[in-house]
Parts: sequence; C-alpha cells; structure tokens
Amino acid sequence: MHAIIKTICLGLGLASLAAPALADDATAAIYGERQLALAVDARCDLFTAGQRNALDAARLQARGLLLREGISLHALDDYARELQQQASGIACNDPAVGDLQNRVVDAFAGWVRIPAMDFPGAQFTWTASRGIMPDMPVWSILQDQGDLKIGVSTRSGQRQLSLTLPGNERATSAILVLRDMDRQPTLYDATMGGTYTGPTDAPWARWTPPRFAETRVWASGRDAGRTAATLAGEDRATLFDFPISAADALAARDPRETARIELMDRHGHIVARHHIEIGDFAAALAFLRGADRGEVRS
Repeated sequence: MHAIIKTICLGLGLASLAAPALADDATAAIYGERQLALAVDARCDLFTAGQRNALDAARLQARGLLLREGISLHALDDYARELQQQASGIACNDPAVGDLQNRVVDAFAGWVRIPAMDFPGAQFTWTASRGIMPDMPVWSILQDQGDLKIGVSTRSGQRQLSLTLPGNERATSAILVLRDMDRQPTLYDATMGGTYTGPTDAPWARWTPPRFAETRVWASGRDAGRTAATLAGEDRATLFDFPISAADALAARDPRETARIELMDRHGHIVARHHIEIGDFAAALAFLRGADRGEVRS
C-alpha cells in the first residue's frame, strides 16, 4: 500500500485488543497500528507535524475502507477508545516506543518522496499530487467525474477547494452543501436501506445531506478565463473557488456519504446539482499536507 504502511510494526501489544471482526484483517491492523501510534505520540511527543500527517493519512484510508466494508462507526469508535486506553499505560521510555519512533522516522523519509497517490472510493477516486508549478495552476487533489472536476487546486502558493465545469456556465455562484453534523450526527440514508434509488442525477448516492440538516458554503470566487481553462482541460470552462476551510469541512464528514454542489444563476435560481463522493478525501488531504515545507498556504 504505502511504504509507511509496509514498514511499521509497533510491537506494543496491539494484537491483545479485540479489533472489529473484519473481512480484511490487514486493513484492521493498519488502522489499529496508526491509531495507537498517534495516541502514544499525543502523550510522548514523538513525531513532527509531517510525520503525524503521514500516519493519519494511512489511518484515515484504512478507516474509510473498513467503513465501506460494512464495519460500523460505533465499532471503530469503541476500538479507538480501547487503543487510547492502551496508549495511556505505555511509558514514554519503553524501548518499544523508541523503536516505533525510529521506524516511523525512517518510513517517513521514503513516504514524503512519493509524488502522487490514488485514494479510491466506492464510485470515484481522489488523486493527490504533491507537484507544484510556480506559474501554472495545478490540481493537488482531484476527483474527476468527466465534465465536473472538483478538488484542491494550488496556484500562486495558495490552496483552495475548487470545481470546474466545461463551457461558459450561466451559473454565477456555487454552493457546497454538506450534512450538518450537529443537527444530524449520523448518516442520513435517503434510499431507506436501498428501498429507493439515490438522487436522479446520482443514483449511486445513498447517504446525502438531509434537507432538514444542511450546512452551506458559498463559493468565494468565479473565473471563466485562463485559470479555469487550464484546470478544466477545456478551452472554455467555468471555475468556482471555495475557501480551504471548505476542504477541511469536507474531510470532516463520513467517507461513505456524499456532498452536493448547487449552481445558481443571477436570479438565485438553482440551475444544476452535482453530487460529490466524499470517500477518502481526508486521507488525500493528509497525504498532501504531509510533505508541506511552508511553500504553500492552506
């Protein structure tokens, strides 16, 4: 999977805990090892911010896979609490902790040089790339649905959540719609357990933001010029930018659910809707930030 996944073996008694019953025990081990390593680090201050991002990227990707395999969020939360309790009983001067620190540091040296990585979901894939073009906008994270492209773009040393559409859209603004996690703490199944299909324009979308519990983030900018064309890969295209905080909000949602993009015209009428699979966006974002050295701003 990743170099950092293949290399680290904690040796901190992880096997003594009852991991959730899984179809893929290797994925459970990856999740548990990274969760425990981060818990020990929180007490013993073992790692740099980049090394923590590397561990978190692997943890989040494994977590997303486990959830999509049918492991309940409750079971994973219980497991994380067990790991946290175990970490609280490990002395920071334990030789196993020193071995853990050395292995993470060594693995991170290779991981940070990985230029790009795919984070597949059930329907779409997020592709994260660490490459930077000083004079050209690039996709640092991208979900390509064909006509619509969405992800994190980097230009002039600044990151933002962006989406592009081909043509000169009559839409003058865009809204990112997410589940309001305060009003609806758990996933909302619009298909009623598969009894119904998902939305007309996204029949694959099972968990969507419910109408009674939505958080809306408005686009902060619109462009139909060279930047839009470069990111869209089209001669004529429309680009909408959102603040990078919108990317963090997207990453905070469950990897099984979808977000919605609403496009509005100058009269305030919704002219189109698009659905975005959240998937392992959080892992892609952690992968991207894991190699940051201050040359970009989020």
